[in-house]
Amino acid sequence: MEVKKILKKNKLSGKESLLAIIKQSFNQHPYVSVPVLRKLLEQNKNKIKPATINRYLVIFKQDGVIYGAGRGWYSSISKPYPLDVLSIEKVVFEIEKKYPLLDFTCWSTEQISSYGHHLLSKYVTFLYTDRDSMPSVYEFLVEKGYDVHLNPSKVEGKNFIIRSNTIVIRPSISTQPAVGHFVKIEGLLVELFLESIDLNLIDYEEYLKTFDNVIQQFRISMALFLDYAQERKSDAIIQLIESIKAEFSINSPLIDFTKSK
Repeated sequence: MEVKKILKKNKLSGKESLLAIIKQSFNQHPYVSVPVLRKLLEQNKNKIKPATINRYLVIFKQDGVIYGAGRGWYSSISKPYPLDVLSIEKVVFEIEKKYPLLDFTCWSTEQISSYGHHLLSKYVTFLYTDRDSMPSVYEFLVEKGYDVHLNPSKVEGKNFIIRSNTIVIRPSISTQPAVGHFVKIEGLLVELFLESIDLNLIDYEEYLKTFDNVIQQFRISMALFLDYAQERKSDAIIQLIESIKAEFSINSPLIDFTKSK
């Protein structure tokens, strides 16, 4: 039953109306933003003050009805994404041992391969560090037997081939979400999209499938993902956000994919 019919039939209180809208939203997609909830309440002529909405959301979160998905976002998924770093622990350890003071981050396509439609047979690791350190890290990794590519351009990416122990070194990004040396899933999803374009890792449809599988199975910070995607400004990123927005808005009230303040 549509939310409007539920509210009209049962004459629910403000708190009950908000809960009904949230549950209806989660039936269509496991993420929803506060601006969308406010809009749905307004459409159903239920005027609840923003402070009251926020108070109800805190109560629902405490009761385990909803779970935080970043600033202004909530999800029905209780389990957060488990970041598996086993595939890159070796290279991180080797770099830490050689350069104990070096600031760097890593992620690998192996970490995300099981969420795609097609399993990858070979994987590539991406390493980010400051530009001055990139050449020395490159030489060190080559000596250790890795197949290393030093900041390949999009033109060079046309001939990019993933071999055994392939590593791509990129300049560090100050806003990249990471825990220690490991890029968080929100940053990984953004970087995977950009690198898929530059290095032809996976096609667009395969990326969307991977993205959807991740966010449907585990809870991520949707706010962090969107914030970082917008910070990595490019025409491709804009296309990604618009595509996700269009896809979700067909069957879901998840239509506010803009950075909320």
